[in-house]
Amino acid sequence: MPDPTVSIIMPAFNSERHVLQAVRSVQAQLFQDWELLVVDGGSRDATRDIVGGLASSDPRIKLLSNPDDKGPAHARCTGVRAARGTYVAFLDADDLWLPEKLGAQVAFMRDHGVRFSYAPYRSISEDGARVGCLTPVRRSFGFGQALRNRGIGTLTVMVERALLTSDVIQVWRRAGGEEYLWWLLVLRKGVTAHRLDSDVARYRNTGGSLSKNVHYTLGSVWQMYRGDLGLPLHAAAPSYFSYLLSAGLRKARVRLCEKLKLN
Repeated sequence: MPDPTVSIIMPAFNSERHVLQAVRSVQAQLFQDWELLVVDGGSRDATRDIVGGLASSDPRIKLLSNPDDKGPAHARCTGVRAARGTYVAFLDADDLWLPEKLGAQVAFMRDHGVRFSYAPYRSISEDGARVGCLTPVRRSFGFGQALRNRGIGTLTVMVERALLTSDVIQVWRRAGGEEYLWWLLVLRKGVTAHRLDSDVARYRNTGGSLSKNVHYTLGSVWQMYRGDLGLPLHAAAPSYFSYLLSAGLRKARVRLCEKLKLN
Protein backbone atom coordinates (compact mmCIF):
# COMPACT_ATOMS: atom_id res chain seq x y z
CA MET A 1 0.00 0.00 0.00
CA PRO A 2 1.26 3.56 -0.71
CA ASP A 3 2.13 5.71 2.27
CA PRO A 4 -0.92 7.50 3.68
CA THR A 5 -1.20 11.25 4.08
CA VAL A 6 -2.01 11.00 7.81
CA SER A 7 -0.92 8.51 10.45
CA ILE A 8 -3.22 8.49 13.47
CA ILE A 9 -1.78 7.28 16.76
CA MET A 10 -4.22 5.86 19.34
CA PRO A 11 -2.89 4.59 22.69
CA ALA A 12 -5.20 1.97 24.21
CA PHE A 13 -5.25 0.20 27.55
CA ASN A 14 -8.34 -1.58 28.86
CA SER A 15 -10.38 0.64 26.55
CA GLU A 16 -13.23 -1.72 25.65
CA ARG A 17 -15.93 0.75 26.71
CA HIS A 18 -15.07 3.44 24.18
CA VAL A 19 -12.49 2.23 21.64
CA LEU A 20 -15.09 1.10 19.10
CA GLN A 21 -16.66 4.55 19.02
CA ALA A 22 -13.25 6.21 18.78
CA VAL A 23 -12.20 4.05 15.83
CA ARG A 24 -15.58 4.51 14.13
CA SER A 25 -15.09 8.28 14.35
CA VAL A 26 -11.86 7.82 12.38
CA GLN A 27 -13.53 5.60 9.80
CA ALA A 28 -16.27 8.21 9.40
CA GLN A 29 -13.80 10.89 8.32
CA LEU A 30 -14.62 12.57 5.02
CA PHE A 31 -10.88 12.49 4.31
CA GLN A 32 -10.01 8.84 3.90
CA ASP A 33 -6.26 8.73 3.16
CA TRP A 34 -5.08 7.66 6.60
CA GLU A 35 -3.69 4.81 8.64
CA LEU A 36 -4.73 4.19 12.25
CA LEU A 37 -2.12 2.70 14.57
CA VAL A 38 -3.77 1.46 17.76
CA VAL A 39 -0.99 0.86 20.29
CA ASP A 40 -2.19 -1.56 22.96
CA GLY A 41 -0.36 -1.56 26.28
CA GLY A 42 -1.28 -5.07 27.40
CA SER A 43 -5.03 -4.69 27.83
CA ARG A 44 -6.73 -7.34 29.96
CA ASP A 45 -10.22 -6.68 28.66
CA ALA A 46 -11.71 -6.99 25.15
CA THR A 47 -9.77 -4.06 23.65
CA ARG A 48 -7.54 -6.21 21.47
CA ASP A 49 -10.44 -8.31 20.22
CA ILE A 50 -12.46 -5.23 19.29
CA VAL A 51 -9.59 -3.55 17.46
CA GLY A 52 -8.48 -6.82 15.85
CA GLY A 53 -11.97 -7.34 14.48
CA LEU A 54 -12.02 -3.84 13.01
CA ALA A 55 -8.54 -4.30 11.52
CA SER A 56 -9.57 -7.56 9.82
CA SER A 57 -12.09 -5.67 7.70
CA ASP A 58 -10.15 -2.41 7.23
CA PRO A 59 -6.47 -2.73 6.25
CA ARG A 60 -5.84 0.88 7.23
CA ILE A 61 -6.22 -0.11 10.90
CA LYS A 62 -3.22 -1.74 12.55
CA LEU A 63 -3.01 -3.14 16.06
CA LEU A 64 0.44 -2.74 17.60
CA SER A 65 1.48 -4.47 20.82
CA ASN A 66 3.47 -2.46 23.33
CA PRO A 67 4.17 -5.02 26.09
CA ASP A 68 6.64 -2.78 27.92
CA ASP A 69 4.08 0.04 27.99
CA LYS A 70 4.95 2.89 30.33
CA GLY A 71 1.91 5.05 29.76
CA PRO A 72 0.23 6.95 26.92
CA ALA A 73 3.29 8.95 25.85
CA HIS A 74 5.34 5.75 25.53
CA ALA A 75 2.54 4.28 23.39
CA ARG A 76 2.53 7.41 21.22
CA CYS A 77 6.30 7.10 20.81
CA THR A 78 5.84 3.49 19.63
CA GLY A 79 3.16 4.61 17.20
CA VAL A 80 5.16 7.50 15.77
CA ARG A 81 8.11 5.20 15.10
CA ALA A 82 5.81 2.95 13.04
CA ALA A 83 4.02 5.81 11.27
CA ARG A 84 4.32 6.25 7.49
CA GLY A 85 2.22 9.35 6.92
CA THR A 86 3.33 12.85 5.98
CA TYR A 87 1.38 14.11 8.97
CA VAL A 88 0.75 12.57 12.38
CA ALA A 89 -2.45 13.07 14.40
CA PHE A 90 -3.38 11.79 17.85
CA LEU A 91 -6.61 10.43 19.30
CA ASP A 92 -7.02 8.67 22.64
CA ALA A 93 -9.18 5.56 22.69
CA ASP A 94 -11.97 7.30 24.59
CA ASP A 95 -12.13 10.53 22.56
CA LEU A 96 -13.87 11.32 19.27
CA TRP A 97 -13.44 13.29 16.08
CA LEU A 98 -16.15 14.89 14.00
CA PRO A 99 -16.21 13.74 10.34
CA GLU A 100 -14.61 16.87 8.86
CA LYS A 101 -11.60 16.91 11.21
CA LEU A 102 -8.88 15.37 9.07
CA GLY A 103 -9.95 16.94 5.78
CA ALA A 104 -10.20 20.44 7.20
CA GLN A 105 -6.86 20.17 8.96
CA VAL A 106 -4.93 18.73 6.02
CA ALA A 107 -6.33 21.45 3.73
CA PHE A 108 -5.49 24.17 6.27
CA MET A 109 -1.90 22.99 6.61
CA ARG A 110 -1.35 22.55 2.89
CA ASP A 111 -2.99 25.83 1.91
CA HIS A 112 -1.11 27.94 4.47
CA GLY A 113 2.23 26.14 4.69
CA VAL A 114 1.58 25.17 8.31
CA ARG A 115 3.71 22.42 9.85
CA PHE A 116 1.95 22.13 13.21
CA SER A 117 -1.75 22.78 13.82
CA TYR A 118 -4.38 22.28 16.50
CA ALA A 119 -8.02 23.23 17.05
CA PRO A 120 -10.55 24.01 19.76
CA TYR A 121 -12.67 21.14 21.06
CA ARG A 122 -15.58 20.35 23.36
CA SER A 123 -15.71 18.04 26.37
CA ILE A 124 -18.37 15.36 26.61
CA SER A 125 -19.61 13.36 29.58
CA GLU A 126 -18.46 9.77 29.90
CA ASP A 127 -21.69 8.50 28.34
CA GLY A 128 -21.47 11.10 25.57
CA ALA A 129 -24.89 12.56 26.41
CA ARG A 130 -23.69 15.99 27.56
CA VAL A 131 -21.59 18.21 25.30
CA GLY A 132 -19.74 21.13 26.84
CA CYS A 133 -18.72 24.56 25.56
CA LEU A 134 -15.96 25.13 23.06
CA THR A 135 -12.60 25.26 24.83
CA PRO A 136 -10.91 28.64 24.26
CA VAL A 137 -7.46 28.51 22.73
CA ARG A 138 -4.94 30.98 21.33
CA ARG A 139 -4.69 31.64 17.59
CA SER A 140 -1.04 30.54 17.54
CA PHE A 141 1.76 29.31 19.77
CA GLY A 142 5.46 29.96 19.52
CA PHE A 143 7.80 28.49 22.09
CA GLY A 144 7.43 31.40 24.51
CA GLN A 145 3.63 31.45 24.29
CA ALA A 146 3.44 27.70 24.88
CA LEU A 147 5.61 28.01 27.99
CA ARG A 148 3.17 30.51 29.47
CA ASN A 149 -0.18 29.26 28.23
CA ARG A 150 -2.09 26.01 28.38
CA GLY A 151 -4.19 25.20 25.34
CA ILE A 152 -2.91 22.72 22.75
CA GLY A 153 -5.26 19.75 22.99
CA THR A 154 -3.46 16.58 21.90
CA LEU A 155 -6.63 15.13 20.34
CA THR A 156 -6.65 18.07 17.89
CA VAL A 157 -2.95 18.14 16.97
CA MET A 158 -1.69 17.44 13.48
CA VAL A 159 2.04 17.79 12.94
CA GLU A 160 4.51 16.95 10.20
CA ARG A 161 6.04 13.59 10.99
CA ALA A 162 9.47 15.02 10.14
CA LEU A 163 9.23 17.25 13.23
CA LEU A 164 8.76 14.30 15.59
CA THR A 165 12.43 13.44 15.77
CA SER A 166 13.93 11.00 18.26
CA ASP A 167 14.94 13.75 20.69
CA VAL A 168 11.23 14.69 20.92
CA ILE A 169 9.40 11.38 21.04
CA GLN A 170 11.79 9.55 23.37
CA VAL A 171 10.52 11.71 26.25
CA TRP A 172 7.98 9.42 27.88
CA ARG A 173 9.36 8.54 31.28
CA ARG A 174 6.81 10.35 33.50
CA ALA A 175 3.71 8.88 31.79
CA GLY A 176 1.83 12.12 32.35
CA GLY A 177 1.92 15.40 30.41
CA GLU A 178 4.78 14.45 28.11
CA GLU A 179 2.79 15.44 25.04
CA TYR A 180 3.01 19.06 26.27
CA LEU A 181 6.78 18.66 26.45
CA TRP A 182 6.74 17.21 22.93
CA TRP A 183 5.05 20.36 21.65
CA LEU A 184 7.52 22.57 23.50
CA LEU A 185 10.45 20.69 22.00
CA VAL A 186 8.98 21.02 18.50
CA LEU A 187 8.26 24.73 18.97
CA ARG A 188 11.76 25.35 20.29
CA LYS A 189 13.01 24.36 16.82
CA GLY A 190 11.50 27.63 15.57
CA VAL A 191 8.17 26.19 14.43
CA THR A 192 4.91 28.05 15.12
CA ALA A 193 1.71 26.12 15.82
CA HIS A 194 -1.44 27.55 14.23
CA ARG A 195 -5.12 27.14 15.14
CA LEU A 196 -7.66 25.63 12.80
CA ASP A 197 -10.86 27.57 13.42
CA SER A 198 -13.19 24.57 13.42
CA ASP A 199 -14.99 22.60 16.10
CA VAL A 200 -13.70 19.14 15.22
CA ALA A 201 -13.13 17.01 18.34
CA ARG A 202 -14.73 15.70 21.52
CA TYR A 203 -12.73 15.11 24.72
CA ARG A 204 -14.38 12.52 26.94
CA ASN A 205 -14.32 13.17 30.68
CA THR A 206 -13.50 9.81 32.25
CA GLY A 207 -12.21 8.76 35.64
CA GLY A 208 -8.89 7.04 36.24
CA SER A 209 -7.20 8.01 32.96
CA LEU A 210 -3.59 9.03 33.52
CA SER A 211 -3.46 10.97 30.27
CA LYS A 212 -6.45 13.04 31.46
CA ASN A 213 -5.21 13.69 34.99
CA VAL A 214 -4.81 17.46 34.85
CA HIS A 215 -3.37 17.77 38.36
CA TYR A 216 -0.70 15.18 37.59
CA THR A 217 0.16 17.00 34.37
CA LEU A 218 0.41 20.38 36.09
CA GLY A 219 2.62 18.83 38.74
CA SER A 220 5.11 17.66 36.13
CA VAL A 221 5.35 20.97 34.26
CA TRP A 222 7.93 22.44 36.64
CA GLN A 223 10.21 19.44 36.10
CA MET A 224 9.81 19.88 32.35
CA TYR A 225 10.90 23.51 32.56
CA ARG A 226 13.85 22.98 34.86
CA GLY A 227 14.91 19.45 33.95
CA ASP A 228 14.00 18.62 30.35
CA LEU A 229 14.22 22.14 28.90
CA GLY A 230 17.00 23.34 31.20
CA LEU A 231 15.41 26.74 31.79
CA PRO A 232 17.15 28.88 34.42
CA LEU A 233 15.13 29.65 37.53
CA HIS A 234 14.49 33.27 36.55
CA ALA A 235 12.88 32.11 33.28
CA ALA A 236 11.13 28.99 34.55
CA ALA A 237 9.34 30.57 37.53
CA PRO A 238 7.35 33.30 35.73
CA SER A 239 6.53 30.96 32.86
CA TYR A 240 5.28 28.31 35.27
CA PHE A 241 3.03 30.66 37.21
CA SER A 242 1.70 32.15 33.97
CA TYR A 243 0.93 28.62 32.78
CA LEU A 244 -0.96 27.82 35.98
CA LEU A 245 -2.92 31.06 35.70
CA SER A 246 -3.73 30.33 32.07
CA ALA A 247 -4.96 26.84 32.94
CA GLY A 248 -7.15 28.18 35.74
CA LEU A 249 -8.65 30.97 33.66
CA ARG A 250 -9.40 28.65 30.78
CA LYS A 251 -11.17 26.21 33.07
CA ALA A 252 -13.14 29.04 34.66
CA ARG A 253 -14.23 30.37 31.26
CA VAL A 254 -15.49 26.96 30.19
CA ARG A 255 -17.40 26.49 33.45
CA LEU A 256 -18.99 29.93 33.14
CA CYS A 257 -19.94 29.23 29.53
CA GLU A 258 -21.54 25.94 30.43
CA LYS A 259 -23.41 27.52 33.34
CA LEU A 260 -24.75 30.28 31.09
CA LYS A 261 -24.99 27.99 28.03
CA LEU A 262 -23.32 30.56 25.80
CA ASN A 263 -22.28 28.22 22.97
